[in-house]
Amino acid sequence: MLGQVLTGMGGVGKTQLAADYARTAWQNGTLDVLVWVTASSRSGVVASYAQAGVDLCLADPDDPEQAARAFLAWLTPKTGGRPCQWLIVLDDVADPHDLNGLWPPASWYGRVLVTTRRRDAALTGESRRLFDVDLFSEGEAVTYLTTSLAARNRHEPKDQLTALARDLNRLPLALSQAAAYLIDSGEDTAAYRELLADRTTALVDAAPDRLPDEQTLPLAGWGVRGSAGGAGGVGPAAGSVVEHGRLLAGAADSCAAAGSAPWSAAA
Repeated sequence: MLGQVLTGMGGVGKTQLAADYARTAWQNGTLDVLVWVTASSRSGVVASYAQAGVDLCLADPDDPEQAARAFLAWLTPKTGGRPCQWLIVLDDVADPHDLNGLWPPASWYGRVLVTTRRRDAALTGESRRLFDVDLFSEGEAVTYLTTSLAARNRHEPKDQLTALARDLNRLPLALSQAAAYLIDSGEDTAAYRELLADRTTALVDAAPDRLPDEQTLPLAGWGVRGSAGGAGGVGPAAGSVVEHGRLLAGAADSCAAAGSAPWSAAA
């Protein structure tokens, strides 16, 4: 089993990286099974596995624990038959202990991708490696903004983009929201920075003394994006995560046929 654990503070884009990886692997046809699990609680992991067990192995939906075990057993390579290529994404692991007994089995044909803010030793081992996902450097942040805007035929002064990158602490998701807002609204960077400053002041007044995940500014850009009439709440990349709930015909039969039909689900 090949496993990668993406770790970093909130907002650096761990989920977006995982989503892009999963989407690319699925679209390239290299996977038979893709399961996206919201892993912020043990019950969430069990529920996701159980649903996959019901859909793929005809497990009893009234017994989630047993259905989850059936799914994990199904992932184990079988003697004879075509190997099943699978990817399990465990997104937003809050407590590594929640995964005790729930890690996918070792398999040459399977991959596990984890996103988390934790760095516990329990997350590594069993061929799983830890990768740090950090803030953009200033140069990377300015390049990202410049490229994103240029793709929509927008060009802004470099000094303003540099100042915006600093305003947003080079946080990738905040920069993503800023670029989307500038594109959707038609505002220039200077005007956006003024709006951002106004929103930041209001948020600071209502914020605790210490913000989570080592942030030094509230993410005012998140609220600004929604106010422009676009999708609020999550970064624009998150809207294209995985084919949610996609279940192709014949997937249940793949339990016996060792992956004869592709299956994708997000939970």
